Amino acid sequence: MNKNEIRDLEKILGVKFSNQNLLKQAFTHKSKSVNIQQNNERLEFLGDRVLGLVIANYLNDTYPKDSEGILDKKLASLVNKETCSNVILNLKLDRFLNLSKSQKNNKSGKKKILGDLCESIIGAIFIDKGFEITKKFIIKLWNDKLKNTSIVIIDPKTKLQEYSLKMFKKLPEYKYLSNTGPSHKPKFKVSVNIEKSKTFTAIGVSKKNAESLAAKKLIENLKID
Repeated sequence: MNKNEIRDLEKILGVKFSNQNLLKQAFTHKSKSVNIQQNNERLEFLGDRVLGLVIANYLNDTYPKDSEGILDKKLASLVNKETCSNVILNLKLDRFLNLSKSQKNNKSGKKKILGDLCESIIGAIFIDKGFEITKKFIIKLWNDKLKNTSIVIIDPKTKLQEYSLKMFKKLPEYKYLSNTGPSHKPKFKVSVNIEKSKTFTAIGVSKKNAESLAAKKLIENLKID
């Protein structure tokens, strides 16, 4: 990453880094460097927690009458990989990402890669500028999404779990069936069923993704609202 790219990134982010190496690290995927001091995995780990704390604190202050369950669902919809990846796409930051050739062609894993990048940037800003500036950065980028948090989108796994516990006092049963494909483009096969239901299987880019897709099939079969 050259000086011009760093200058452009700082302008887009609205943050002037004291340690520009943090910015370089945030945009370096592990496929380009296995060195944990150079790739963005540790920054992503930190940024994920900072993002969760900022959004959770905002929701707690903004919706004092909401139950813990409702707040948790709102939080999940605001900090998931899809939301984070959309933040990156809206800012057109994906063009700066330092990826291997194989990962550039990994269309199925793009959402996770961009979501991780978003969290890595947050982690880098937190280390370089501290909590308050990072908080302002997050609230600014999430502003439109935060305004729409009155609409809670329940993910398929949560919806199926709530239904199964209500009807049968049991959790859905997920089974990991297989993992195929190359390491940069894996395919996970998972099955799910609940009491008195058929078993449905699905294939996803991660176990979590496959479980969600399988849960969605079962929900549609049972016609759960």
